[in-house]
Amino acid sequence: MGLRHSLLRLSGIVVFSFVLVACSNAPKKIEPDLPEDEYYQEAQKALEQGRPTLAVAHLTDLDLRYPFGKYSQQAKIELIYANYLAGDYAASHAAADRFIRNFPDSKQLDYAFYYKALSTYKSAESLSFRYLNQDLSQRDTSEFVQSFNEFAALLKRYPNSAYSIDAKARMIFLRNTIAEHEIKVARYYFKRNAPLAALNRGQTVLKDYPSSNSIEAALGIIVQAYNELEEKELATRYLALLRTNYPQSSFLDKQGNFITPKKPADANPGFWYWISLGLID
Repeated sequence: MGLRHSLLRLSGIVVFSFVLVACSNAPKKIEPDLPEDEYYQEAQKALEQGRPTLAVAHLTDLDLRYPFGKYSQQAKIELIYANYLAGDYAASHAAADRFIRNFPDSKQLDYAFYYKALSTYKSAESLSFRYLNQDLSQRDTSEFVQSFNEFAALLKRYPNSAYSIDAKARMIFLRNTIAEHEIKVARYYFKRNAPLAALNRGQTVLKDYPSSNSIEAALGIIVQAYNELEEKELATRYLALLRTNYPQSSFLDKQGNFITPKKPADANPGFWYWISLGLID
């Protein structure tokens, strides 16, 4: 009996402990400090006054305290814009992503798609570009590729959206920037005696960005790469494309022969290049 009593007592303690833990982990109800309308009006006032960070705070409070209120969906869509204006592009992107998932039938879905792409685009812009006019094509373009794809998703789903014109214009800029970046990377690979890597970059431009401003350069890179790889038949094939489409190309002499760009004097990486993993050239 004593053992049975002890086991029952222990079981009761364990169950009680689980109940305490469950209660402590249960989400606490956030009591509203203001009426729902007032939270929303304060957020609108903050936006009108050019205080987007304050607007984010009010909209977040509204969303937390009235998750199923009459302003619930509107607060979530306005959080996208308020975060964007506040310069918190990661938060804007996340808010747009949540809205797209949670409200797939919303009439404002194209707005969410647009700001999702735009927030990626803006977050990729470095301070050095915005204030020092740095050439974007010299930077890592992974976020620009993501932004390009997100704008493409908007246009595919909503070709007649009010945001389609701006999206198309940004995609043209992104396409040219990304393609130019690929060309500069390819030239860097030539400098490092890596023609196969350069070839891959040139082919990427032809395949993925065929209407960019870098097609002539891509063809030149491909011809040069195949020459260095001693693939003469393929080099001749792409040289013919270059002659046909760009007869006045800087890659061609007056007779239409290919002009191989001269490699810089430091084509072979030095000691400090390898020691610094490429940071010191």
